Amino acid sequence: MTGLPDFARPPVVEVACGVKFRKVPELHGLRIAPLYEMWKSELPVIDEQPTLPSIEAGPAGSSPKILVDFPSLRQTRYWFQSESGSDLVQLQPDRLIVNWRSCGNGEDYPRFEYVLNNLSRRVADLSRFIEENFRSKLEILHVELSYVNSLRARGSDKWDLGELFHTWPDFATHHLGRPANSQMTFDFPIESARTGRDFFLRASIEPGEVNDETPGTFLTMTAQGRPSGISAEAALESIDEAHDHLVRSFAEITTETAHERWGRRS
Repeated sequence: MTGLPDFARPPVVEVACGVKFRKVPELHGLRIAPLYEMWKSELPVIDEQPTLPSIEAGPAGSSPKILVDFPSLRQTRYWFQSESGSDLVQLQPDRLIVNWRSCGNGEDYPRFEYVLNNLSRRVADLSRFIEENFRSKLEILHVELSYVNSLRARGSDKWDLGELFHTWPDFATHHLGRPANSQMTFDFPIESARTGRDFFLRASIEPGEVNDETPGTFLTMTAQGRPSGISAEAALESIDEAHDHLVRSFAEITTETAHERWGRRS
């Protein structure tokens, strides 16, 4: 797709871009120490977290399936972080995810190309690592790209969601006034030979907290599904097209008033 919408001040506070691959049980403990040595110049801070549940797309029109491991069988998810905390790589025996996060230090979102290139480098590193150390191949089964957008202006200014989204309900005449919280979810199937199979895009509007723990509202947009092949190249192509759908959908469901606030340039 060409001519994607572009914003000078997009409200992005986090991007997660990752792959799920056929499980490599050896990816834990001291056995991943060489990976840390490879990444520590950029990602010196390492931490441990519980593993993420598996999320898989179902047939077109159905809801995604969430498969949760029993706690006794779960392994560790490792966080490799930059000093600032804005760059994060998450690794567990069947997942690799790279994140960019706004840490409240005024750092601008470095754009999708930065995140995709980061994922490409980490996937290449991991592929070489498991091939050289475990005589295994990285077989990618699922990809996911998520954008989290904070729908709250700087300072204490709160935006009316009716000014941000098309066809948002008008609660001005409701006898109880405006709702304390608002939540809405849309699922869109994506059909494309380049993207892959069982792809869908989910847009969720829900309450949450921004970095300073101030309550706000977030628009989370996630595209995920099975890539067209098990190679890194096929996965990256699928994510690239998924990004196009996310950006177009973001512009289509939000209003011109919102676009002015975010500095739309094209």
